[in-house]
Amino acid sequence: MKRILLFFIGIFVALFCLEMLLQTSSLVLKYANKISNSQKIKTKVEAKDNNLIKILCIGESTTFAQYPKMLPYFLDKNVTKDFVVIDCGVPGTNIKNIAGRINEYIDYYKPDIVVTMMGINDAMFNKKQIYKKYPIKIFNLFLLIKRNIEDLVATKIYADEQEQNYSSIKDEYFVNGKKPQKLIDAVEKNPNDFNAIEALLDLYRTRKDFTNIEKYANLFIENNKEIKNSEILFILTDAYIRQQKFDEAKKLLATTILDEKFNDDIKNDYLSKVTESYIFFSDLTQTKKYYDFLIRNKIETYILDYLYDYLKINNIDVKYYFYKNKYKHVTKQPVFNTTEIKDAYLYIAKQIIDNNITYICMGYPTISIQTFKNLFEGTDLLNKIYFVSNEDNFKEALNKYSYYQIFRDNFAGSFGHCTDYGNELIAKNLAETITKLIE
Repeated sequence: MKRILLFFIGIFVALFCLEMLLQTSSLVLKYANKISNSQKIKTKVEAKDNNLIKILCIGESTTFAQYPKMLPYFLDKNVTKDFVVIDCGVPGTNIKNIAGRINEYIDYYKPDIVVTMMGINDAMFNKKQIYKKYPIKIFNLFLLIKRNIEDLVATKIYADEQEQNYSSIKDEYFVNGKKPQKLIDAVEKNPNDFNAIEALLDLYRTRKDFTNIEKYANLFIENNKEIKNSEILFILTDAYIRQQKFDEAKKLLATTILDEKFNDDIKNDYLSKVTESYIFFSDLTQTKKYYDFLIRNKIETYILDYLYDYLKINNIDVKYYFYKNKYKHVTKQPVFNTTEIKDAYLYIAKQIIDNNITYICMGYPTISIQTFKNLFEGTDLLNKIYFVSNEDNFKEALNKYSYYQIFRDNFAGSFGHCTDYGNELIAKNLAETITKLIE
């Protein structure tokens, strides 16, 4: 009896110590998603176990619960050593926040390998801006000055809002799971604060809290009759679709496409995102109705051909649209060569390498790895980094399969969040490099 009592006391003490460790560690680190090679490791993995090769995956939503969950399967095939894959992706974060957490990750996990795929949330996108040209050069100069003054005034007006790092606040609530009171207070204080409400709605999307999405999205719409951005409208439409509220979604769609304050580019972006919601959160019947709705109203959007192909592959009888679609061959391309992205990459790489950790810099699907090598050009870090490209493997797959068999959306122009098959492509590719490093 005494031995049984001591046994349970021991368990209680162990659990208490573990709880204290988790409570005092970084919130982000505490909620990181640890994935072990389960065939070899039968017991729960402790982050500071020095007998394991620890592989830390850092990034945004394209990392969180994406390729890291597939990585152990491909490593298990060729790696004989024990390892653990630690998923530290945070949806919707930015590269500044990632850089701010890198030392916490290193200190807590003491990883052997760090893999990054990051920067898309901070990338600029090539956008065509067409202004009418006049033969009088001085008038063109006047228009240029006018546009710059307007930009300066806008920056000044929204300066107070920009000082708040809503992205960082959202990250905090994402990992601790608490009620986002700071964001709620910011929105209630200023219902016109687009950045605050977008951060709040993004957080509620990760939690699938559709009641609060509807509440705050409608609050914003009611208080902003001159909305010039479709993001809030999309989030609300997406919430309706996920709840199978197709009548509400259709009404919002119809209202938006008829609203003259939205130009064609905004409608194109909005409808492209809504397309993805229909594909992944409704059935084929509803998706076909959505496609019919688009072509009946002669909607122009660059996602239209992808949608047609998806329905045909699934043996749905649909008619191809034959009207002009000016977005058919237009693809926005992300630009990573910005000061903010470069500085963050250099800082993160230096922290990793200075701690004698192997750094793997991985490129996004379809994007040239040279894009990321250029960020380190002229530094002594370049030759100390292992680069993994996901350009050729994805372009080859896109020649064989439908876009939506590989990606769930098109948020980054030539790529998006991956399906399971897309994540397998990344994991298999990455596993080849990691295997060579640790075996």
